Amino acid sequence: MPRDRRPSGGHGCHTCPMSAAVELPAGTVDALRAAGARFALLHGSRATGTARPDSDVDVAAWWAADPPASFEVDLPIGVDLLVLNHAPLELAGPVAQNGILVFDDDPPARVRWVATLRKIYADELPRMRRAHREFLESVRRG
Repeated sequence: MPRDRRPSGGHGCHTCPMSAAVELPAGTVDALRAAGARFALLHGSRATGTARPDSDVDVAAWWAADPPASFEVDLPIGVDLLVLNHAPLELAGPVAQNGILVFDDDPPARVRWVATLRKIYADELPRMRRAHREFLESVRRG
């Protein structure tokens, strides 16, 4: 499950909507829900604590059916959307591993998606790293 970086509040519920450590621009969650997103995760520099003041806000969201293209969701300026249904493994895997839950309107779907992506990403990561290494070596050799 994505890490819960909010104060626990003592109840320890991992399926409750969690707010990220960073304040999202007003209207972000409402826009995602209005577009039909079932859950969303914060990722990128705002999630890792490495954001600069001018950094954008990277949000990844999942749809149960008919996911839109990222540009079709009317999000506030400065919010970049990754549609998880369309995302390549190299982007979706780290979101599944390290994303911070923003909202969750379908806990069973989220748990299924996170568990599946984490497993596939862990299985494929050595192959992806090897492919990157081999590509860089071939570029160096010319």
